[in-house]
Amino acid sequence: MKPLPAGAVGRPVAAGERPGADDWALLARAGDQDALGTLFDRHRDYVYRLAWSTTREAALAEDVTQEVFLRISCGYRRWRPRAAFRTWLYRVVVNTARELVRRHRRLASNQDLGSAGRAEPSVASPDASLTDLTRALRSLPERQREVVILRYLEGMSTRETAQAMRCRAGTVKTHLHRALRALRNNFAAPAGR
Repeated sequence: MKPLPAGAVGRPVAAGERPGADDWALLARAGDQDALGTLFDRHRDYVYRLAWSTTREAALAEDVTQEVFLRISCGYRRWRPRAAFRTWLYRVVVNTARELVRRHRRLASNQDLGSAGRAEPSVASPDASLTDLTRALRSLPERQREVVILRYLEGMSTRETAQAMRCRAGTVKTHLHRALRALRNNFAAPAGR
């Protein structure tokens, strides 16, 4: 899987279709290869973007994407719809990504390879402001970065973001306020810093 170009959003939702409306039904049929293929086609870009935002490594994000769909196909009988499908999928992706990052770091330290380089998704003509924004997002604490990604890049509501992050809506608003203030300060700072 290639890194996604800037602005990639995955499969568009058809008119009148509720995102995730039949995803739980497809998950219930995940033993069926066609159902699993449909879930994969609908959500692979979303899963990869979230995986990359957590790992910051293209190869590791690909591994996370594969692992997420493997876990879905093997453990589909125990999943229960308690939230919107994408909210649930977000938790699966983030938990899998964190687990694989820990495993990757443990293997790297055991092999004494040092830190691995980070590959960013390539953009045909990178814009300096996009690079600055990426750098500024990386400087945020993890929870603030998660809120910004979910609210602005993934388009989740405050309530959906709270469910995905397993916190209250007020906590989401606080993290978002602090993140936006930090980003404003980052961009308002003199160029020389």
